[in-house]
Amino acid sequence: MKKIFGPALQEIIINADDFGHDPDSVLATIECFRAGALTSATIMPKMPATALATKFARANPQHAYGIHLTFVRDTVESPVADPGMIPALLDKEGAFFPSHQLRLMALLGNIPVDQLCIEISAQIERLIDAGVPISHVDSHGHLHKFKPFVQALSSTLPRYGLSRVRNVQNQYTAMPLKSPTYWMGAYWRRRIMRHFVTTPHFFMDTNSNDPRWIEKILARPINGVLEVGFHPGSPLHGDAWRNNERLACLAFAVQARERQVSFISWNDISTQPQLFPSNATI
Repeated sequence: MKKIFGPALQEIIINADDFGHDPDSVLATIECFRAGALTSATIMPKMPATALATKFARANPQHAYGIHLTFVRDTVESPVADPGMIPALLDKEGAFFPSHQLRLMALLGNIPVDQLCIEISAQIERLIDAGVPISHVDSHGHLHKFKPFVQALSSTLPRYGLSRVRNVQNQYTAMPLKSPTYWMGAYWRRRIMRHFVTTPHFFMDTNSNDPRWIEKILARPINGVLEVGFHPGSPLHGDAWRNNERLACLAFAVQARERQVSFISWNDISTQPQLFPSNATI
């Protein structure tokens, strides 16, 4: 029997994560914006180059800028809220926990939602005070897919008129069998889609080690908008993988345009009439 395939990918959002992480990655992200390879970026509210990122955002309102909520420590990440108000989110030195530790706490339900709400509000208000309209929400390490974070976001975001939240990855070009998201993703996606406005599809190539991923993704019959995420950096960045992602971002945009895929931003994602139903189960 002849197989019938749907149309190839039609609309994409190309987002840069970690905007504000450090001067190098900010400049690399700006390069990608100016090359037409990005439609949005998510800003880390309290990092060494946050001011550089927000300055660009204010001067270039044609793009969409979200908030990259940060709850873990990789380098110099630190809380925005008064540490005394969020003790369960911090170690004995008053710093964020490493990612693996906070993930385990989230899975075990050992994170107080009220303290997450306090830190989320502080980070959002810091970005608002910097003069940046927030288009959408994602998080450093994709922690917002876990139940305590969904609960906190559902409680906090409506106060700021925010409703758009990144979905959980559901597109892969190689099978990451060791990834919990690969196995649990469908469950986490349903929770995100039940409570927030989001895209039906999300792909991030980090560590997939598939040199043909661009070709495969662009040829895939995907119904609905696909968000693709990158972490740009220059050849001089201490993390060499960031330069690889900058090059991949530029190449992806060129090939997407050659295939006449439409570029949209998070600002183009429509708001649904009932975003936070009171009877929804988290």
